[in-house]
Amino acid sequence: MTLVTTSRRSTPVIRSIAKDLAFATGARYLARGKHGLREIAEEDDIFIIIEQQKSDNLITLYDEGVPSQRRIIKKHESGIREGAFVRGIRTSDKALGSLLENSSPVQYIDDERLILIFDGPQKRCMKLTLIPVVT
Repeated sequence: MTLVTTSRRSTPVIRSIAKDLAFATGARYLARGKHGLREIAEEDDIFIIIEQQKSDNLITLYDEGVPSQRRIIKKHESGIREGAFVRGIRTSDKALGSLLENSSPVQYIDDERLILIFDGPQKRCMKLTLIPVVT
């Protein structure tokens, strides 16, 4: 099972991104509150944390409790979805997509930038432009 959550002190933008991503992928959304990473890692194989660190919004994908993919959200756009709801994500980020393929439909798109697109409730569509975090 996949879980999407936020940092302990999240902003409305981060909560909106996390809720819409959980909706699109069929994952469970958890308002993090005082839940620690150990608690989350025990319950879910794959979990995603969206958080704000300094001036950047980050998305971190954990696999078996270990951080495996980390991206800076350079830009986020929320718009009105045209057409029917599409379950899953559309992305040009193959590393991120391959981690989510087992739990959610993934469509790969051609784009030089790292893009993540997903449909939220109430005809919302979210588009994130990402930058890899070099460790």
